[in-house]
Parts: sequence; C-alpha cells; structure tokens
Amino acid sequence: MYQRNYTGLNEKDVTAAMLSKENASTLSIEDCSSWNYDHSTYQSSIVTQWDLVCDKKFLASTAQTIAVVGLMLCALVYGQLADRFGRKACLIGGAFISNIFGISLAFSPNYIAFLAFRLLTSMGGSALYQSAFLISLELVGPKWRSFNGTLLCFYWVFGYVSCAGTAYLIRDWPTLQWVTVVPLILCFSYIYFIPESPRWLISKGRIDEAMVIIEKIAKSNKKSVPDNVAEELGHEQADEDTKANFWHLFRYPNLRKKTFVVISHWATVTLVYYGLSLNAITLGGNDYVNFAINGAVELPGCILGLLALQYIGRRWPLAVSLCLCGICILGILAVPADVGWARILLAMSGKMLVSCAFAIVYVYTGELFPTVARAIGFNTGNFFGRFAGLAAPFLLDLGDISELLPPIIMGSVSILGGLTVIFVPETHKQNLPETIQDAENFGKRKMRNGKGEEDEMVKFDNTM
Repeated sequence: MYQRNYTGLNEKDVTAAMLSKENASTLSIEDCSSWNYDHSTYQSSIVTQWDLVCDKKFLASTAQTIAVVGLMLCALVYGQLADRFGRKACLIGGAFISNIFGISLAFSPNYIAFLAFRLLTSMGGSALYQSAFLISLELVGPKWRSFNGTLLCFYWVFGYVSCAGTAYLIRDWPTLQWVTVVPLILCFSYIYFIPESPRWLISKGRIDEAMVIIEKIAKSNKKSVPDNVAEELGHEQADEDTKANFWHLFRYPNLRKKTFVVISHWATVTLVYYGLSLNAITLGGNDYVNFAINGAVELPGCILGLLALQYIGRRWPLAVSLCLCGICILGILAVPADVGWARILLAMSGKMLVSCAFAIVYVYTGELFPTVARAIGFNTGNFFGRFAGLAAPFLLDLGDISELLPPIIMGSVSILGGLTVIFVPETHKQNLPETIQDAENFGKRKMRNGKGEEDEMVKFDNTM
C-alpha cells in the first residue's frame, strides 16, 4: 500500500528491505500517484472510489466510526423526542430520515458528503429500530413481552445474514446501498395500521385516545374493558410524572441505582459484542461466507434469550450468559495458537452468548423504566453502550502491547457485568411501571399480598 524509495540501495540492501518489515520501515515513503485495485472480490467500494489508501487509510475506518457516532447522537436526542412526541411519530420520522439519507448516501459526490449522509442514516435507523421496539413492548401485557421484545433480534440476524447474500450478488457499493435502503419505503404504511403506544398516551393524559386503542385490543382478544378503567387511569397520572426528563432517572435512589446498573449492562454487552466482532478469528476462505457465519451464530443466542426470557426470567439468564461469555473469552488464552478450531469455537460461543445477553438487556431495560421516561432511560443505557463500542477498536490495539490484554479485559468485563444483576429486581411476568413513583417503588418493597407493588401499576394489562 506504500511506495518506498529504493534509490541508492544496492541489491543486497533491497533484498533485506523486502524481507524485513523493520528494514523497510527505515526507507522513505513517496507519495502514491496512482493505484491498481483487485476487483475480483469487490467490484467497487468507498476505498476504491476515493482512494482511501496509504496516508488516507484511516479515513476508511472513520467511515465505520461515524456510523457509531450517529447511534450515540440519536441516543442523546431520541429519548426526549419519543417521550415528548410519541413512539409512532419517531418511528415514521426515523424511517423518513433513513430512507432519504440512505438513498442519498449511494449518490455521495465526495467523501465528506458520504460521512454526513452516513451519520444521518445511522441516526434515522436507530430511531426506527428503537421506536419499533418500544411500541412492541408497550402494546402487550406481561405474557407476550418476552416474545415481542426478542422478535426484533431475529429480524436483526435475518438482515445480518441476508446482507452477505445481497452483497455477493451486488458487488457495486452504491447499487448495494440503495437496494438495501429502498424497502424502508414500506415503513410509511405504518401510519395507517400501527397504533400509538396506549401507555404513552395515558402518560400524557390523552386517556380518550388510549381507550380507543385499548378497546380495539380487547375486542381482538375477545375481552372486555371495565367501565371505570378510563377514570382510574386518569386519576393515576400526576402532573410531575407527565413531565419526566433525564434528571428524574437520578433524582430517586432506587431508580438511580437501576439506571447505573443498566448503563453497566449496555456498556458491557456492547464492548464485548463489538470486540468479538472486530477481533473475530479469521475463518479463511470467502469473505461473504465468513460474514454470514458471523451473523448466523447469533441466531442460537437469540433463541436462548427468548426461551430464557419466556420461562426463566431476566436476572439470572443475563448473569449466566455474560459470565459464560467471559469464561469463553478467557478460555481462548489457554488454547495454543496452533489449535485454531478450538479458538474459533470459543470465540463463536462467546459471540452467541453475548448475543443472548444483548436480547435480554433490550427487554430488561424497557421493563425497568417507567412509561413516562422509558425512552429516556433506554437511550441513556444505549448512549453509554455505543460509547463503549467506540472504545472496542482501541481495546484491540492493546494487543500490540500484549496479545493477552484484549481477552483478559473483555472476559473480565463480561463476568463483572453479569454480577451486577444482583442490584436490580426481576421483572418477569410483572406489569410495567407507568409513573416515576411506580419505578421507584418497584423492587424496593412488597405489598401485603406478597405479589409486589407492581401488581397495581397497570389496570389494563389483562386486556392485552
């Protein structure tokens, strides 16, 4: 990738420079004037289009980083927007932004425009995904939350694997970009058949609108809504609760503790997930097949997460999956470098387990925070998680100092993250907290009926 100046060297010096990386590094580097690329695997890429090689090589990595920055920026603003304007508005807005700027990305006139469009596309995609998750979580009762919460994870894996097949068939990056984005146009149909979250409507005092949706849900489930539900729900919404903001998460001791634990969970799963993805031991062979395998290995993790959420709970499955993931990562240290299959098995097992943990964290986070601040709480964890994701490449750079450091750090962080679940309550089969006070009381004290104070949080769960 570099053109070095061999002028003035004799044959022996040239040979030594070519055989030794250290000797070559002592030679001066000349500016490249032209490049010849191998198009056998990729017909075109941003690297070949804008010559992101030699002294511009870091710009290719910047293009990856900017996508994560987009996720972080979305996490900063999305919570406030979703809790103020609603989940459905953010879902449609996210689809619009992703579609417009995702298509624009394919026609970027230069690298700077590419970065700008990629940043905005990432923000829109994150808003779309999170809105879909919150609506799916808040539209159902305790029985179906585990299924709905992890369903998106299965679509994620499907998209992950299908990207490999699509990229194999379409090897020109602009065409691949707009082909994968255009289907988002279908999301605009959600305006007509996806309802707003009734929980969010109630938290804003829009009881009549919420009751219309609740009655439709009850009718489809062949159940009836008690006559006094609307009146009771209206009385429960205090003015302070309808104006929750970021600082409410830290104003109350029990809610503050949950917030810090959620932050630790998101930072742990994101750091380990990206660390394993970036540091995946090469499988050799075809790049497209390797990409598909790295995505497919997440499927059993999602299945394990769903089964655990549905039949066991949240706390202990999260603890076990993170601790076992840490053990797998640390186990790589004990395997000799020449036993490649064993290292690959441990690495893939670790990624499967952290994928399981990711699925649980999504649902668990949504259940710990109240409706009035659920999006804010969710994105607080999401922001710090993405921040940890940015640190993953630098963590892997520590391998230049010692190849032991990355697995030691990732394995230890994973195990410690799993142990923090002892500080948060179990939410399995419990009604969602609606108000700040509900969230503060949840897990702190029990009522005389022994079922927990959360039994009184939501009066309409039985209709869903």
